[in-house]
Amino acid sequence: MGEDAASIVNLAGELGSLAICIGSHGLTAAESVLLGSVTCKVLHLTKAPVLIVR
Repeated sequence: MGEDAASIVNLAGELGSLAICIGSHGLTAAESVLLGSVTCKVLHLTKAPVLIVR
């Protein structure tokens, strides 16, 4: 429960992860802005490297 992106970033920090690997649904830039994107939020919240798999 809660904010998905923040939960992912917090869990990665608790586990001491070196990086985060996350999937992308392939939204266009306009769709991402209108709908929001967990992947985009994770990118902005974390300092760890992020691998985006499409």
